[in-house]
Amino acid sequence: MSSSLLAVKVPLLFTAAVANHVTFTSPNPPPDPKEKERFGETGKVLSTIRPPWIRRMHRDLTWGIILCEMLVVLATIYPSIVSKQILVFLSPGRSATGVQVRITPTFLIGWILLVAGGYIRYSCYRTLGRHFTFELALRDSHRLITYGPYSVVRHPSYTASMMAGVGLLLCVTGRGSWLAESGLMNSLAGRLCVLTWAAEKIFVPIVMLLRVEKEDGALRKEFGDQWEEWAKKTPYKLIPAVF
Repeated sequence: MSSSLLAVKVPLLFTAAVANHVTFTSPNPPPDPKEKERFGETGKVLSTIRPPWIRRMHRDLTWGIILCEMLVVLATIYPSIVSKQILVFLSPGRSATGVQVRITPTFLIGWILLVAGGYIRYSCYRTLGRHFTFELALRDSHRLITYGPYSVVRHPSYTASMMAGVGLLLCVTGRGSWLAESGLMNSLAGRLCVLTWAAEKIFVPIVMLLRVEKEDGALRKEFGDQWEEWAKKTPYKLIPAVF
């Protein structure tokens, strides 16, 4: 791959990191415990099953992985003594000239999913305003929002989060990525670290599927006929015309 084409990967990686950061950073402080109690004990479990410190750790780790790949790309494009040292340090399983970081179809598909997911998630933040919390809660003076992305599916922020999660995995673990090409995953410790990080990412959709049913039930109880009317107009939970 030519240096000019490879250089395009740097801004793509940066926007991917920003999209992931937006997706997994709450736009509001945690709700009051009384507001979370309206979802009952099950709601408490689903709210705490992925506590904030895990989200922060995962987000910061993702920044680290993507910044390392950006360094490898720049070191490949601009060879020097320093660049060679960077490549040797960040790619212990490869020679300084054998790191084949590149743009692949897998990366591009992942990037599109991640950036689109981040954009939809941000749109949900703006649409819900103070009502958007990462924990299950019904805020004081809560309103049922049925416009914007919430007129397409009832839980667009969950859809966006799943898109971003899948996209991130494709971006940073697929062929041509730093993790795949550096040799770091050749060791048992490296494979375990990456698998643990990926498993946590895959775990998120499972929690969200459980939350969908709980959230629908609480909103139906809280808003009654208004929710029923919205559900008729917006029958799909996550994917238009599918589910």
